[in-house]
Amino acid sequence: MIRHWNVTEDSDPGKYQYYYDFIELVADVSFRENLQNFWKYQSDETVKELNLLQLALFVHPEIELNVVMSQKQEVIWHPVMTEVGMCLTYNSKYAKYQHMLHDKEWIPSELLKCHYLSGQCYVRIDSVNNGVRYFIHSPFEISTAISNPTGEVSPGEELIIDFKAVEIEVSPSVKELRPEQRRCRYPDEKLSDSIKAYSFALCQMHCRSRMAVMFCGCRPYFHVKGGLYSFISYRNGVPCDAHGMACIGRNVEILINIPKNLAKCSCLPQCAELNYYSHTKKIVVRRIAGFMLQYAEARIMIPFAMGPDVFCK
Repeated sequence: MIRHWNVTEDSDPGKYQYYYDFIELVADVSFRENLQNFWKYQSDETVKELNLLQLALFVHPEIELNVVMSQKQEVIWHPVMTEVGMCLTYNSKYAKYQHMLHDKEWIPSELLKCHYLSGQCYVRIDSVNNGVRYFIHSPFEISTAISNPTGEVSPGEELIIDFKAVEIEVSPSVKELRPEQRRCRYPDEKLSDSIKAYSFALCQMHCRSRMAVMFCGCRPYFHVKGGLYSFISYRNGVPCDAHGMACIGRNVEILINIPKNLAKCSCLPQCAELNYYSHTKKIVVRRIAGFMLQYAEARIMIPFAMGPDVFCK
C-alpha cells in the first residue's frame, strides 16, 4: 500500500481499509460471490491500470501443504488463477491454461495414477495452520464459475472422504464425424491458438472471455489464457483493470449463464469424461486433553483413482 498509494494504517485508517478491501477483492475474486464489488472502484483513478493478476500473486500468502500418497511420488503444486479465485493445483493436464507464472515456462509432469481396485490408492493432504476449500475433478478439466467446491476443512479437522470414479467414453468409430454430428469434442480439438485443448469448462471460460470483450472491451484478469496470442498481447482482449472489472461485474449474470444468442458458441461435452462422486464422508475433530487444536493443521484423507486437483485458500 505504501508503494502504490503511500498509505499506512496509522496515517489514514479509512483509506487503508479502502485499499485493503480492494486488494482482498483482487486476490480472492469469485464470479459467483464478489465480482460485483468492483463497482466501488469504477471511478477511482488511483487503481486504474494496475496489473491485477500480478497484484493477486504478490499478496497471496505462502500456504504449506504436505502431501503423502500411496504411490510415494513427488507432488508439485502450481499457482493457478481460476474463476473462483487463486488456487494451488496438482495432477492436472489443463492447469497450464490457468497458470499464473507467465514469465516461467510451463513444465508438464506425468499424471499420478494407481489402480483404484487395488485398495491401496489414497492421498493425504495436511494444511498447516490453514483451513482449505477444495475441488476434485478430472485431470483433463478445470474449475469454473459454475463449479461447486467439493468441500471445506477447518483447522483442527480431519476429513476422510471416499470417491467413486466414473468414466464415460464414446465409441471410437464416431471420431470421423463432425463435432456437431457426434455432439461431443475430443481433447485435441483446440479452442484457440492459446488454448490448444478442449474440455467443457475450458470452452465455457473461453466463451466468457469473448463475451467480456464484447461487453467491456477487456477480459477478466483471471482468464490468463484465451486470446489469439499470449494473454499479454491479445489485441482485442487485454486483461481488465479495476475499471474494466467493474463493467464485468455489471454483466456477471449474463457471463455466468452464457446465453447462446449472445455468446455465439456452443460448449459440447467431452467425448471421454472422468468424474468423481463422493459416497462416504467422515469429519473428525482432533483434540488433545479435551481441547480442540485451534491452530492445528487441516487434514484431508482421500482414497482416489487419479488424484485431487485444486485447493484454494
